[in-house]
Amino acid sequence: MITLVETCVFFPCSQQEVPNAVRQICEGAVGKGFTAKDIQVLAPMYRGTAGVENLNLVLQELLNPPKEGRREVAFGDVIYRKGDMVLQLVNNPEENVFNGDRGEIVAIFTAEENTERQVQIVISFDGIEVTYTKPDLTQITHAYCCSIHKSQGSEFPIVIMPVVKGYYRMLRKKLIYTGVTRAKNYLLLCGDWDALEYAIGNNNDLTRNTMLMKKLNGHSLSE
Repeated sequence: MITLVETCVFFPCSQQEVPNAVRQICEGAVGKGFTAKDIQVLAPMYRGTAGVENLNLVLQELLNPPKEGRREVAFGDVIYRKGDMVLQLVNNPEENVFNGDRGEIVAIFTAEENTERQVQIVISFDGIEVTYTKPDLTQITHAYCCSIHKSQGSEFPIVIMPVVKGYYRMLRKKLIYTGVTRAKNYLLLCGDWDALEYAIGNNNDLTRNTMLMKKLNGHSLSE
């Protein structure tokens, strides 16, 4: 059953304006008492101004900026801080966490503070606490913004979803449907109205030709 959201609003802006638009919408939500846990930004692509990677940088700076006493750890070009929302990228059944689970960094310990003599990051997934060392951080990424595909099966009080022509390759009805149905109470769209109309009217799906049937039937790939 589809639950209708309480509020659905579209904010027109250009692709270059998307990061600032998303920031302003989030600032408004925080000003009304919502937290980072309540807000999920969804985008269909990772690269570019309006992509997942850049929006995560913008939103971390807004929702969990550096602060005296707030611990953080660098992993390559990425900074993880206590209080960051993160996304699990791989299944880890031994710890009962799985690909797509959203968690919060609740503690960071230096190597001098534990018997293993390694930096440790503790992440809580709905009360399930999992400890990561620095090499384990390949398993996570920031979750302030995530891909629409990664959000499948989840629901959030507030969903903010940019839709711009720069997403052209991904603008399909099924993808938009997946994104908008993640919103429980508030759905806030921003971007190009023409791009949204195009996506809603585009029923074509990407097909992948793997040659699997020929292999199963005993045919060679050269046939």
